[in-house]
Amino acid sequence: MKRATYKAVACGAILAGAPVLAQAAGSALAPPAVYAPDTWQGKNTAVVRVLDRLDAHVEVISVPVGTTAHYKSLDITPSRCLQRPPTLSPDAAAWLAVQDKHPNGAAFQGWMLAAEPALGVFESPVYDVRMVRCEGADTEPMLPPLPKPVAPVAPPAYGSDTVPAPAGDGASSGHAGSPDIPDAIPDKQETGGVY
Repeated sequence: MKRATYKAVACGAILAGAPVLAQAAGSALAPPAVYAPDTWQGKNTAVVRVLDRLDAHVEVISVPVGTTAHYKSLDITPSRCLQRPPTLSPDAAAWLAVQDKHPNGAAFQGWMLAAEPALGVFESPVYDVRMVRCEGADTEPMLPPLPKPVAPVAPPAYGSDTVPAPAGDGASSGHAGSPDIPDAIPDKQETGGVY
């Protein structure tokens, strides 16, 4: 068998196996459906943690939105509670009004975030109030339904229908006397050549 014919047969076998390799690599998958980072779901209950610094007592309180919870001398009233959807990193935010009823007691009104407690701080020498999470039934704003992702269409595998069939009886090398490709395998090995 001539060397050029052997190379052509070997290359043809590799190209013929390319569609199988492309199919074995897997098919195209649809990207995951996720909510936009600025999408939050309204909930009807805010959960806050209160630390009494005088006796180191910690209390976790669930307060329905629009109502007021009383803890010792504190009044805690959430107006809104928002939670990130489960497809994003967890976080919760509540618009809280916190009032200490002691004379000259601290007051706070604003957003408290569970993941960033330093952004909304109730500045009291006696109490520390932190947002923990939102829970309960869904309220406004409501999350829109996630879109159905579509899998991309994979291009046809290379070589499946584009490889032409070899012409002739297969006995010739198919190079038609090209001077740089030898017609026969040399009897002895050449040194310094590129194969």
